[in-house]
Amino acid sequence: MLKEPFQKAEPIMKQLEAHGYESYLVGGAVRDYLVNRQIGDIDIATNATPQEVQQVFSKTVPVGIEHGTVLVLHNGESFEVTTYRTESDYQDYRHPSEVSFVKDINLDLSRRDFTINAIAMNRHGEILDPFEGKKDLERQLIRTVRSPQERFEEDPLRMLRGVRFISQLNFDMDLDTTDAIKELHHLLNKISVERITDEMMKLFTQPYINAALKVIDDSGMYGSLPIFNENNKLFFELKKIDFNQPLNHPGVMFALFYLLDYEVSLQKWIKTYKVSNQIKRQAIHIVECYNLYKHQGLSDWVLYKSGKQMKDLYQIICLLDSPLPSIEELEKRYLMLPIKSRSDIVISGQDLLQWFDHVKKGKWIGNFLTEIERLIVIGELRNDRHEIESRVREWKVQEKS
Repeated sequence: MLKEPFQKAEPIMKQLEAHGYESYLVGGAVRDYLVNRQIGDIDIATNATPQEVQQVFSKTVPVGIEHGTVLVLHNGESFEVTTYRTESDYQDYRHPSEVSFVKDINLDLSRRDFTINAIAMNRHGEILDPFEGKKDLERQLIRTVRSPQERFEEDPLRMLRGVRFISQLNFDMDLDTTDAIKELHHLLNKISVERITDEMMKLFTQPYINAALKVIDDSGMYGSLPIFNENNKLFFELKKIDFNQPLNHPGVMFALFYLLDYEVSLQKWIKTYKVSNQIKRQAIHIVECYNLYKHQGLSDWVLYKSGKQMKDLYQIICLLDSPLPSIEELEKRYLMLPIKSRSDIVISGQDLLQWFDHVKKGKWIGNFLTEIERLIVIGELRNDRHEIESRVREWKVQEKS
């Protein structure tokens, strides 16, 4: 009997087998199960064609039917069920020009990237491992299925993906695989930057970043990564950092890249790696808060400005500068601040306009609100309507004089 969470997939497998088809659990879920890691998405492989899978199950979605994948919906869960297949002629370095459905699970496993991802398990928990992936898990080794040159020429992103597995698992890279990366990493230039960005973001949000950077260094792969290929010194500065934990999210990664060398603008990182607006906003905010910290230290104003991204700022400071008080201590200080956002201030821009109805709207409103905000945070002004009005009228008189 399968263990949790595979038990949820068991009814799907039983139903396929009841109709005369094979079914195996495959991919990362099996790998992570064997090394006692948290299991993510569960994928099922079968010798049933996509059309046959659709006939077996009443609720399906043809998410990738041209490549053999059907999404099966069962008890509120969804499972990707993919027909055994082989691939040939990767003319665009990503998509095979021809996909053939086959009846042998071993042929399907032979097309996969690394041995640790080419392990299958049936619903009785029995392992099928034609490429000794389980042994490589025990040896903690990243090794390609068959020829690394062939695997990487099919899809060069597999080189970076292999390094990402090192960051995730803290494994070593097989010597032949490393040699193939040295020879072929230039093929990464054929890959869309979006795919490279995705792998880089995954790599830096895993726990063993330094181990991954060592392989990138040893193989020379940094010479084929956007921006790093124009500025090798930047990579070596990155490699000096002691990453003792994963980065909180990709916004921290891009902020860090920029802060290592101000000559490469943050905008260039954002544009080159084509990141989302959310990541862009996060990175910009971290950089602004870090630069403020460099001028003021960990003042109340800096803590206030960092807000929900305080842990991100804390992480950047720990990576680039000296150790800090515990994050818990900073969070206690933050909780004691008189306000947490501008909306907490008892007055608004409308109040300023009412107090000075003879003055036109302008930038002065925002400037005054910012100064009010700052003074309240640093304890030089109470968040009291009358006290604020009194102070603001002083500013206005001073401005006139």
